[in-house]
Amino acid sequence: MRKIFRLITSAFLIMILTVPAFSALKFQTHTKYTLYIGMNDGKTGRPTYELSDARKMLVNIAGKFVDGYTVYEAEGFWHEDEKTFSEKTLVCVIVDASEESVKNLMNEALKVFRQNSILVERSKVESEFYGGDY
Repeated sequence: MRKIFRLITSAFLIMILTVPAFSALKFQTHTKYTLYIGMNDGKTGRPTYELSDARKMLVNIAGKFVDGYTVYEAEGFWHEDEKTFSEKTLVCVIVDASEESVKNLMNEALKVFRQNSILVERSKVESEFYGGDY
């Protein structure tokens, strides 16, 4: 009986150690850019476009320069002289584009949205397109 138990246990351990881990994620390192583009005119401080129109414009601009991106609406806040200000903002997240492409996108967005600057973040992230366990 012990011999059978050892044989079954050994076979089970070999099976566990040799079966690939199908659920293991295979992350890869990528460069991620996040752009924060205010919607108020840089000189007048008033909105340049309706947010829905500006979003469509940004989607068109980004499509010229990068292959994939995510655009969403946000609201930015800042404080000056004990006053709080806010501005409708479009956020554009880009993964694995060249820095030159991102700069070209920002240069066009600066002109179109009449901005003095765009806040850009660059970070290293790990990601994977997960398709499930099959």
